[in-house]
Amino acid sequence: MDEFAQRYEAFAQILSDDELKRLAAEHGVVDQRERRLPVRIFFWLMVLSASQPGVRSGLFQLAAFFVGALAGLFPAHVVVRLSKMALSKKLKATNWHFFRAVYNTLLARYESLLPASARRLLERFKEAYVIDGSVARVHSALEKFFSSVHQGQAALKLNTKFSIKNLSPKEVEVSAGKRHDSRYNGVTDEAGILYLFDLGYWAFKLFERICATGSFFVSRLKKSCDPLIVAVTNPEWAHLVGKRLSEVIPLLVGQS
Repeated sequence: MDEFAQRYEAFAQILSDDELKRLAAEHGVVDQRERRLPVRIFFWLMVLSASQPGVRSGLFQLAAFFVGALAGLFPAHVVVRLSKMALSKKLKATNWHFFRAVYNTLLARYESLLPASARRLLERFKEAYVIDGSVARVHSALEKFFSSVHQGQAALKLNTKFSIKNLSPKEVEVSAGKRHDSRYNGVTDEAGILYLFDLGYWAFKLFERICATGSFFVSRLKKSCDPLIVAVTNPEWAHLVGKRLSEVIPLLVGQS
């Protein structure tokens, strides 16, 4: 338990109790009376349990961890027994916007401390994001909400927007595993953003949305795609305007 105590002390220095209470009140996660799991203690135990895969395997294991950790970390708040039902109700009643607000608060603080030298490579862009998705199977009872490409199964897709400038996840979008990546909704109305993604996100509608906001994207070309060169940035390449990519590539062979 000493390991958890050290982690808790380190975390608490970054996120104070006052800040945690403010964010909880902001999102309606307020204890009307002193319960077995006040929001502050509940939050920290959830954070500490994240590093224990065995603990997160079920509500029984999680409840047992909470009771054990409470004795070592919060001795003034004695809880001898915590049922799975009580923990389940606490999880259900806690607005997830509270956890998102905590993450965004910490992310903003991290970004403010990041040295400018770490962002210099991409300073011409307001932000630069790598976007990728991964699919995870979930219980078949959720097929109505998270349909899979495989019949009779359920799967959710996590599209993650990762900031290259700040080296941290900025946003995670959850959708049905069956939904195509090209329907990704994480493109904002902000100008000057650079988006990088693989061929799974290839869609002219997505490209159009990005360009319409004054932003940019980088993607590999599909083999069947042969775009028309309509403009160049270097005057020496002016003779390429009006040609198809298939005509241009042979001219570029051997050039650095």
